Amino acid sequence: MFLKKINKKNKNSDKEYTYYRLVHSYKIGNKIRHQTIMSLGSLSDVSKENHKALADRIEELITGNNNLLFSDNQRYKDIEDIAQKFANKIIKNKLFMPNSHKSKIEREIKNNYQEVDLESIEQIESKEIGGEWLVKQSFEKLGIDKILEETSMSSNQIEITQMSLMAKLLHPSSELETTRWLSENSAAPELFETNKNISRYQLYKATGKMYENKEFIENKLYSNIKNIFSGRSKIVIFDLTNMYFEGQMLGSEKADFGRSKEKRKDCKLIGLALSIDSFGFVRYNKFYKGNVSEPGTFSTMIEDVSKQFHDNREAPVVVMDAGIATEENLELLRSDQYKYDYVCVSRIMPKEYNKLSENAASITDSRGNKIELTKIEVKDKPDNFLHVKSLQKQKKEESIDKKLTKRLESELQDIKDKLSKPRCLKKTEKVHEKVGKIKYQLSKIGWLYDIKYTEDKEKGIITDISWERIKEREHPKGEYFLRYTKTAVNENAIWQVYNLTRDVESVFRTLKTDLDIRPIYHQKDAYIEPHIWMGILAYQVVNYIRTLLKENKINYSWQTITEKMQTMQSSLNSVNNKQNDKLYIKLCTRPTKEQKDIFDCLKFKHRPFVRKTKLVPQM
Repeated sequence: MFLKKINKKNKNSDKEYTYYRLVHSYKIGNKIRHQTIMSLGSLSDVSKENHKALADRIEELITGNNNLLFSDNQRYKDIEDIAQKFANKIIKNKLFMPNSHKSKIEREIKNNYQEVDLESIEQIESKEIGGEWLVKQSFEKLGIDKILEETSMSSNQIEITQMSLMAKLLHPSSELETTRWLSENSAAPELFETNKNISRYQLYKATGKMYENKEFIENKLYSNIKNIFSGRSKIVIFDLTNMYFEGQMLGSEKADFGRSKEKRKDCKLIGLALSIDSFGFVRYNKFYKGNVSEPGTFSTMIEDVSKQFHDNREAPVVVMDAGIATEENLELLRSDQYKYDYVCVSRIMPKEYNKLSENAASITDSRGNKIELTKIEVKDKPDNFLHVKSLQKQKKEESIDKKLTKRLESELQDIKDKLSKPRCLKKTEKVHEKVGKIKYQLSKIGWLYDIKYTEDKEKGIITDISWERIKEREHPKGEYFLRYTKTAVNENAIWQVYNLTRDVESVFRTLKTDLDIRPIYHQKDAYIEPHIWMGILAYQVVNYIRTLLKENKINYSWQTITEKMQTMQSSLNSVNNKQNDKLYIKLCTRPTKEQKDIFDCLKFKHRPFVRKTKLVPQM
């Protein structure tokens, strides 16, 4: 027995009351149950250190198991009196019958005793089940299984689709590799009723069928997410990325060459536009050709996203980077069609402006670095601007500038020194090509330099080179400007809202790295888009798990979570009994403390099962 502390608040006042209950714990099967025996009041006469002793003494008195600890020890004199008082009341009113629970427990526990041959014990197989069990329960919480039931998919396809999505989360790979993983390494099929022998063609078909219901599934899933995470802000964060292909991609209409975010100029690309909310969940996604212009995708996105907001009271705040924030797109947001607020990085660096506040607001970022924020007004611009100055950003940019400057001037000096040496580069055309290549490779600072050549036109060679860095072309280090509508709030709030753009970058990083959706090996659009879209659905599940864990101060990456879950295994074991019958025992590993913490934060069950036994008589 133990004392349970109860806090209650008076509805008519702010005063809180504390009292204690005497609670008895007992076990039924492998589950712990609690029975409240009686309320003991506030126990103001008993110190907190003696609460356990009081509970133990009451238990001894009502069960008849006397202990000499209390008989002669004056230290427990007050506890003995109170214990006797409560024990007599319990016995008189028959509030606790010690033998009743004992008989109940004995009836419910079923022991299975067998004489076995220890030399015949063998572990037949062992498969991972921790990550699978975590993901399966997440599907149920998000209602993914119920959503799929509302489509035209069969029950078999629904389970195959869930296993495919599970593989995308835990073992991102091709359909062929997924079938191998499901049959050899994963215990995922044990959590479903479908046939364990799944072919890659079944995966293709189920995924394609699911993609046919893309809009319905996305809207339903996001609606479920909004119900789980209430009190959401009306933030819309928009950005565009691209992913590269392996192969010539002759069968794809959307694969095309463009500016690769990952510097893969040799590969064709496909564009992906994403809009997320302030919790990092994807509101909207759309695929584009690899050479699409970032600003050109905005009007379609904002038209589709606006359908999620039913009236002007729900008007969102749009957050975007400078690449998308053209004057045309900002004018669209300000138009009568939308009238949306927005925050973005300014594409221009205002040279002349008026400060709207005399002193800069000083804040610190998550790492404790100081940042100064000043509201300013720019002539002939309908918006306000926020001047952001970061000392840490300044140090970083100065360090990069110093490194690039040293490299550029070193390479220019190398060309200059060799002009006077035989059999070295000095032809006019070749020298210009070499210098142009250097400036292109170091484009961040190359445009700051004016380079002059001394040429011998008769011989067609360069005899000397000189260079000068033009200070007027330089921008201040560690400074940038945020542009926002006049209805936006204070400096700190504006800066915090803009920092949400890091969330969409985190989404892209999770999709490309943790969920491994690139490089893309599919050659046809019919398979390319479902492949990427399944990754987006998988990300929604990842973000659901990580958001709840962060609320409980567990900041693991998805890769760390899956690694920690891998130690939970489902193992099949066999042993021969005295009659030489084969006894098969399937066991699920007891979760570790860290695994229990993860399950508890998500309010999930710890294990899908503890053990399963089957006796097979030998003929």
